[in-house]
Amino acid sequence: MKKVMLVGVGGYIGGKFTEYINTHYPAWQIDAVDSMNGIWKGADFHGYDAVYNVSGLAHANARQGSEELYYAVNGQLPIDVAKKAKEEGVPLFVQMSSQIVYGDMSGLGEEKMITAETIPSETTVYGKSKMMAERGLQELVDDTFQVAIMRPPLIYSEFARDNFPRLVNFAKKMPIFPKLENKQSMVYVDNLCELIKLIIENNKGGIYYPQQECYIETSKMVADIAKAVGNKMWQTRIFNPALRFFSKFEKFSFIHKAFGSIAYDMGLSNHFDGKYRVVSYEESIRRIAKAHMV
Repeated sequence: MKKVMLVGVGGYIGGKFTEYINTHYPAWQIDAVDSMNGIWKGADFHGYDAVYNVSGLAHANARQGSEELYYAVNGQLPIDVAKKAKEEGVPLFVQMSSQIVYGDMSGLGEEKMITAETIPSETTVYGKSKMMAERGLQELVDDTFQVAIMRPPLIYSEFARDNFPRLVNFAKKMPIFPKLENKQSMVYVDNLCELIKLIIENNKGGIYYPQQECYIETSKMVADIAKAVGNKMWQTRIFNPALRFFSKFEKFSFIHKAFGSIAYDMGLSNHFDGKYRVVSYEESIRRIAKAHMV
């Protein structure tokens, strides 16, 4: 049995982690405290095996907050929470960072591969605030206190947020879809949760790059979901020149996000010999299709 304190309530990742642990490891104790308005300061961290920070302003909300707010919530808050955890004897702090610390994905038709030698090159306030937290947290590491930093790529599931539901809707309803090669790292949410479980179970710090057992091409994923839900879809390259042109404009940034490329070298992601991959790509497609069957 492990005791875990989540800092941040109401978020997608924290909710899925709690659901996953309660379902598969019911002996574990998962508690949560709000990160807003300093409420977390009144929580007692004594006796917990890990504090898992799932709070933060999302990349999708970048226009809704000032830079100062981003640096306060995504940058300084995790450091302050980790200091409290360390002072109260918690041996492990888990921080949700992001693949975004390596900058944006490539343009359409190009490839961006992140290796062990790739240096973070954050370009947005979201990425910069995440790296601010990472640097501050790593300064707290010693023989009695470990920090595990998660740099997940796109996290997908049956009811994921951000741009993924749009792709699922295309797969369910559209008779035609672009055929455009790209390469992205993605991770199914249960695999992310299992990795965090293994990290806490083994009290293991470090930087983590979770991803599926294969790279994912957007066109193929949409085709696979369409087939699984019974939608007869035709894919064509006829739209590719227009997609490449319009993807360069901010107004059509969703095209860039859908068909650009960014991937981790598979060698970065073999954490715990890959045992965290409890759901294969094929099984994840079956689950998505089942949840959205028309």
